[in-house]
Amino acid sequence: MFTIQYWTISLITGILILNWLRGRVKTSRYHAIARQRAQAKRTARDKRREQLLNLLRTKYSKHLPERRIAERISQSTAVELLDGLHKKDFTYTQVTLVLSLRATKIGQTLNCTTEEFFDQALEYAEKLDENDNSDAEVLLKGIPISLKDQIDQQGADSSMGMAMRNFQPASKDSLIVELLKQQGAFPGFVRSATIQAMMLPDTESETYGVANNPYDLTRTTGGSSGGEGALIASRGSPIGIGTDIGGSIRIPAHFCGIFGFKPTPGRLTNKGACSPSARNEMGQLNIRATAGPLARCTDDLVLVMRSFLQENMWHNDPELIRQPWRNERFIDKKRLTIGFYTNDTWFPAAPACIRAVNEAAEALRKVGHTVIPYTPIDVPEALRLFLGIIGADGNRHLLESLEKEPINSLYKQLFQAAKLPNFLRPLLARLLRIFGERRNAHVILSVGSKTAHEYFDLIIDMQKYVQKWLDDLKSNNIDLLLAPVNGLPAYRHGQSGHLFHSCSYTLLFNILHFPVGVVPVTLVRDDEQYYEDIGNLNNDMVTSLAKDVCRQSAGLPIGVQLIGWPNDDERVLGVMKELETTIGNNSSPIPKLANNIDIYTD
Repeated sequence: MFTIQYWTISLITGILILNWLRGRVKTSRYHAIARQRAQAKRTARDKRREQLLNLLRTKYSKHLPERRIAERISQSTAVELLDGLHKKDFTYTQVTLVLSLRATKIGQTLNCTTEEFFDQALEYAEKLDENDNSDAEVLLKGIPISLKDQIDQQGADSSMGMAMRNFQPASKDSLIVELLKQQGAFPGFVRSATIQAMMLPDTESETYGVANNPYDLTRTTGGSSGGEGALIASRGSPIGIGTDIGGSIRIPAHFCGIFGFKPTPGRLTNKGACSPSARNEMGQLNIRATAGPLARCTDDLVLVMRSFLQENMWHNDPELIRQPWRNERFIDKKRLTIGFYTNDTWFPAAPACIRAVNEAAEALRKVGHTVIPYTPIDVPEALRLFLGIIGADGNRHLLESLEKEPINSLYKQLFQAAKLPNFLRPLLARLLRIFGERRNAHVILSVGSKTAHEYFDLIIDMQKYVQKWLDDLKSNNIDLLLAPVNGLPAYRHGQSGHLFHSCSYTLLFNILHFPVGVVPVTLVRDDEQYYEDIGNLNNDMVTSLAKDVCRQSAGLPIGVQLIGWPNDDERVLGVMKELETTIGNNSSPIPKLANNIDIYTD
């Protein structure tokens, strides 16, 4: 009897071990395939880059302007480029050539670009030079625009940082690209990098490596539209198109010292913007991603908004709000009541982030606005709703989209928390609180797979939460809000997986579906290279990392958020323009790296 039991147990154990080994071998094989595909794509990109660079240096060398003109082109915003083109200070081909050469060198230095289509962009520019028929109705004539590696462009991958999505070029342009082309632009002259699956404020992938911040190569660009942030800040592109579901436009704008705008969801089309799921569609639409522009001034953001808000967008995406651009709202000089805060009670902001908001508040007072303190409502609840809704499927759709390629190590903490059995969560949360990890305990209780009933309850809670905010803003007669973009300046590489807590300042407004813009205001000062937990509410690992972020952070850019009521995007942009004008030269700083790019040498 003992022998039968022994052999039965041994057989079962052997089968389990064999299955485990088979699983490991299969996983290793998939990982190897992903690495091979990443290497193959990187090799193909580098080979094409050399071919394009040779083309730029030979066929188009006659179009390379003198240094003075090239410097003017690179330093110009899109509005300034349009003015120079109209006055014939330079040609369309010169603009495209200078920016293509700069984008190449910046991409090589910062790992912020993926694929390049300079040849197609230059052919288009030459045609414009040959047939320069002025058309007042075209808003972006001849302007090269960069695209996040998520937005479909014919002949380009939309890999979203995933190796298994390489070598799957789009068969047609997205509606986003079509609309920009109809306004005379060339969208996708270069495509920008993002993080694998686009769900962290960072930019790195197996294929394209780790993107570096132009102000400090040891720090991140933010994400997930981080490639755009680095490229535009370094003067490699005047305008870029990114997407935002938790801060993916705003955090790179803040970390890289540029302007960014997250429109009200449903105002602009997302058609042709891919999703990190096996079926390439978002399964949940309660927290909605939105496409939006990044640039170096408010007027360029406005150009993009006006380019999108055209009849053709509503015709091809009829579910959108049919709300044309309201210029009277943008230029309205009505003095507003603006509420501001520097601490959301979840993640106290660093000294430079606090000062940036206070300086912006004072600047807005100087132009006549009433700027008053405001207390944000229950930000921990916003975090619970965001994490619960976004990850309600236990991250299954995201994992399926990876097609078994290795998960980026930055996701480790979040994925471990999501995989924890739900019955263990209360116990682990209690233990974490005992050891001072109050915030991580809250995360443990928020993430994880949900039943349909639990998911519906989350949506009800979200609706009530949004209404509470709307009622409070209305009762206090608040027209706009002013707040930090993030609790910290740019993180060091490898820290974003632990510091998503500091993103509470952005993800809050994805829950509320408010339009939000970022204006760069200042740089970290020498005496601001420290972090303290105001109120001493936290003495946890996150606080320790925040202190490390702030060390040696002098010179990093700091922005602020301006937040408006749903569908009042024009008013937000109007006040952004006022703030930009009032701050003056402090806005849109120039990283040293941008000035050191020399397109006249190999």
